[in-house]
Amino acid sequence: MEQIRNKLITGVLLVGWMVVIFCFSAQPAPESSAVSGTVAYRIVDTTDRMLQMELSGGQILSYAEILDYPIRKAAHMTEYAILGLLSFAFLTSMGKKGKGAYLMALGIAVAYATTDEFHQLFVQGRSGRFTDVCIDTTGAVIGLFLLYFVGKVVRRHCEKQGLPLQ
Repeated sequence: MEQIRNKLITGVLLVGWMVVIFCFSAQPAPESSAVSGTVAYRIVDTTDRMLQMELSGGQILSYAEILDYPIRKAAHMTEYAILGLLSFAFLTSMGKKGKGAYLMALGIAVAYATTDEFHQLFVQGRSGRFTDVCIDTTGAVIGLFLLYFVGKVVRRHCEKQGLPLQ
């Protein structure tokens, strides 16, 4: 019964996260840019206030424009790191183990990134770009590498302490 529950929970989380990514991708370009621009502006404005730099409004806007692109791409990478982790969780709940589970999770992320970029071809002001598939894939790889290395550290710790690992 617990296995069925785990499969259901991880499957719902995975599909739910795919829907979140789809919704972000369905935003027309001006709306998407406004969101990332607001985040960039808040980062610069908050940094200005914390460090008491006394930047002018124009300077804050200028720095925010510089930060906009890296923030958008970091958001892509984060979305796909989470997708990779959720894919891995779902696959392990389905009985997949080891390197195969990591590779399949990466495959799911790459496939979804590809279809997501295709979807963006039909959204106002957006375009499908191979470079975005690469950025998304990099996010998934980073997320899965982090999972692998954290798992390795936890296993070593448990072995040293004589604790059972489940």
